[in-house]
Amino acid sequence: MKTLVLNTLGKEALDQVNALIKDKEVEVVDTSDMKIAHCMGCNQCWLKTPGICAIKDDYEKIIKKLVETENLWIVSDTRFGFLDYKGKRVMDRIMPMLNMTIGFRDGWMRHKLRYHALNIGLLYKGAADQAMMEDWCKRTAANIGGQSLGAIALDPQSAISSEARESPVMPGPIKHLVIINGSPRVAKFSNTDKIIHSFVKGLEETGITWELHNLSNRKEWDAAREAFLTHEHILIAFPLYVECVPSLMLEFLSTLPAERKVPGQLSFLLHGGMDEGNEFRLAERFLQKLPAQLGCSYGGTLIKGGSFRIRTTTDEERAKMVAPWPPMGKLFAQKGTFLTPETERFIGLEQYPWILRKLVSLLFLKKVNEEFDNFAKGWGCTRPLNDKPYVQ
Repeated sequence: MKTLVLNTLGKEALDQVNALIKDKEVEVVDTSDMKIAHCMGCNQCWLKTPGICAIKDDYEKIIKKLVETENLWIVSDTRFGFLDYKGKRVMDRIMPMLNMTIGFRDGWMRHKLRYHALNIGLLYKGAADQAMMEDWCKRTAANIGGQSLGAIALDPQSAISSEARESPVMPGPIKHLVIINGSPRVAKFSNTDKIIHSFVKGLEETGITWELHNLSNRKEWDAAREAFLTHEHILIAFPLYVECVPSLMLEFLSTLPAERKVPGQLSFLLHGGMDEGNEFRLAERFLQKLPAQLGCSYGGTLIKGGSFRIRTTTDEERAKMVAPWPPMGKLFAQKGTFLTPETERFIGLEQYPWILRKLVSLLFLKKVNEEFDNFAKGWGCTRPLNDKPYVQ
């Protein structure tokens, strides 16, 4: 096994990379000139062509290297105190290394490994939250069965505090809400889109008007930017991606100016496949600090897991899964914020107790994994979901 370094900074970081990583067998790949798209969240690498990404670009070369890699280092610039979108993008595309099948590993619900465990490390440039970077490495490595190699600042003097900056919540009722769908998946097939349209039913009960912009369609970015800058209340909804924000959403955020045209309050709706609240905590910390960097106050984050099956289940089951969202939309309209006790309870269990893990494994997850198999067959998948296409 070897060490692979994905260097998104190019030649400017090469000397520091060589000085810091001294493993016996190291390959440094300069991704700065490679054609690498954002993960679309299409799930084809899990449900249609297991282990093979639907996007045909240079990242397939990286996946073939990862199959033979034990240690993976990401070299990235930073933005908003976290990886920039280029660094996050190369991690978001790592999904073919896992498969859709779900089980418990190390006491937590996780996707099963397609190949082997990967140890993850980070070398970063610029001002960032060191504690958050270290936590991200630990969480990302754990999800792919490995250990954290650590987060190392290339310029230690630029590290920023892990303390969140407090911004006051804007008083007064919401009259109009700008909603931005931060999912990279096309809206028609987006779980986020279905959750949004359920959530706004609660808004409409109170007479609030709303508008929706989808970041999956770049033609909507100009209108989304203008709406963000000119309205007081903005809600960004998105799925958890590799422990934090999707790289496509990070790219959009990086195009926003810090100066606003009117005061604004930024709130978030965050969902993900797994049920346990702990899965979302790093992303929640990131979101708490983000609004102040965009000239906004923080209106809180509404979090809920268990959304993977929205796309793959029956219409009847899907209706049950989105049923909790309209009451939260109504509550948000009434309170003007997600900083409420009801929001804290909405997330559910922080972690399944061991006895409940046993029951969930025996009863619920078996059904879920069979559902994934059936959905894959409906998509025309002819190979097992745990197939290893790049193993000779």
